[in-house]
Amino acid sequence: MRGALAAAALLLVILCALPTAGSDEVPATEDKARSPEALILALLRAKPDDARPLERALRARGPKLAPLLRAARAKASAGGRARIDRLYRRIELDHHRAHVPKGMVYIPAGLFERPLAKAPYGPSGERGQVKAFYIDRTEVTVGAWRTWVDGLEARAPGTIKRLRIHRPKASVAADLPIANVRWREARRYATEARGGRLPEADEFDRALRGSSIATYPWGETMRNAHANVRDVGPGWPVPVGSYPKGAGPFGALDLVGNVAEWSATHVAQGRSGRYPLVLGGSFRDSSHAELLWRAKPRMRARMGPEERSATVGFRVVSDVPKLP
Repeated sequence: MRGALAAAALLLVILCALPTAGSDEVPATEDKARSPEALILALLRAKPDDARPLERALRARGPKLAPLLRAARAKASAGGRARIDRLYRRIELDHHRAHVPKGMVYIPAGLFERPLAKAPYGPSGERGQVKAFYIDRTEVTVGAWRTWVDGLEARAPGTIKRLRIHRPKASVAADLPIANVRWREARRYATEARGGRLPEADEFDRALRGSSIATYPWGETMRNAHANVRDVGPGWPVPVGSYPKGAGPFGALDLVGNVAEWSATHVAQGRSGRYPLVLGGSFRDSSHAELLWRAKPRMRARMGPEERSATVGFRVVSDVPKLP
């Protein structure tokens, strides 16, 4: 109890000493042995060039600084708040990159380009923003799906037949992307097997091209070694991760081609109701710009959540937890 009170008293002293706008006090030098409270105070007083080593020293302390940073921010000047915000984001980035779930990549919070709502398809000039999230590096594989289905059947015999859940043949290679699954099945796998969800279209766009307005992750021209689409691919699905040169800016693979992917985003299609968007295109789709700017390919213009296709699979997204 005494230790907690002493720490609170020390923090109060530091907060009361925080500089106001226009302070010209001499910045403290970096000292790794100094307390985090003293380093935060020095950071807020430092000139830009002097702030970098202090930021590095604080960044090395990790997420345990979060409460101190939030408290210091409440008392800081506008410039100090900006400096703390930047440091907080970097600590957050370090932490989440070090705790990425197996088989996923970390997508930091940031901007993405919204597509035009109708033809001509392409960037709209409007920026959207998404929170940080984790997304599967590749599409869900046949092997992963088969393991989940077998476990589901073992726990509740007859479930697969009763719910008509897709069960791939034993001859289908385990490293191929799963396809022929209904939207509801994909969503169930994401929640039950992985504790995640299907990606929103905005998240898919962010993973695909980051903040860029390029059609593809690598630019505007389709290249043979970058994606499995009709123009340049073999004409059938290939093992996931076969096109590492086509990776998105944060390391996600197969966002273009191989199999298209179910999303959590629904759109209205005339008087026929609302349908989940299918994103990314498949091995049967041409590599035109419409493919990746959310145009609805004619062959799937009315693909409902209960339909199946040999060209449509999915991947899983997980929310990023707050700093501990």
